[in-house]
Amino acid sequence: MTRDELKGIIEGISDEQLKRILDINSSDIGKAKNGAEALKKALDEATARSKQMEAEIEQLKIGQREADEMREKIGELQKVIDQKNEAEERTKSENALNTRFGLVTEGMDFVNDFTRKGVFEQFKNAVLDENNMGKSDGEIYEALTLGRENLFVPQGGIPSVVGSTMGFDGNITEGDVREIMGLPTKN
Repeated sequence: MTRDELKGIIEGISDEQLKRILDINSSDIGKAKNGAEALKKALDEATARSKQMEAEIEQLKIGQREADEMREKIGELQKVIDQKNEAEERTKSENALNTRFGLVTEGMDFVNDFTRKGVFEQFKNAVLDENNMGKSDGEIYEALTLGRENLFVPQGGIPSVVGSTMGFDGNITEGDVREIMGLPTKN
């Protein structure tokens, strides 16, 4: 507000009254200006803090993503470790069972590896069967093989002649038949 504006509003105002009104007005304007500057400064500080917090939040989000990725990688590595440990445990268990099987079959000559593997699988399943708890490996093995024929090489060895006339054009000798049957040859 100017002097002329005040003189136009208040007729007959003295210069001293006019000066006092303008001084009061200037003081109010100064206070308002100082208050506005303080508010602007506070707003600027709040804006700066807000931007800083936004940056910190963004860093935390990045950190959270990295932590999630790390947690996922750790989970995957743990699965690999668990699978490796399970495989090692299975191998140890299989080796232990092989050793036990080897001890009960020591000196026995299976007719072929296929038969040995089959008997081993049966032995392994029987050892793990709860019904056989408390039984020795020998008892389990004996129960598996009792009364079963053709598991082991016969005393005279495996015949060298095939047990069929196929491929011999029907020309099989009595000696071949005796060998197939495990009988001694005639002189």
